[in-house]
Amino acid sequence: MRGAAVLVALAALAAAAAFGYRQGGADYRASYQARELAQIEAFRKLEAARIEALRARDELSRQLEEKAHADPVAVPRCLGPGRVRRLNALR
Repeated sequence: MRGAAVLVALAALAAAAAFGYRQGGADYRASYQARELAQIEAFRKLEAARIEALRARDELSRQLEEKAHADPVAVPRCLGPGRVRRLNALR
């Protein structure tokens, strides 16, 4: 009788250990996935901010380029000679 009780106790202990091991592994995988998702979301936000900064920089660059190439208006109805040359160069 006593040997059977020891075997039952050992089997119960082994079952509890196996259950705990599986549950701990599942919890660890879930926390790892949560950390990975948080890192992906942070990267996405940084990438969006970087792209927005590039767009703003390009817009400012375009505006400066337009101002640099703008001709003073000598006659309000006509384009300046430099602008006509640039337009002709686009053809």
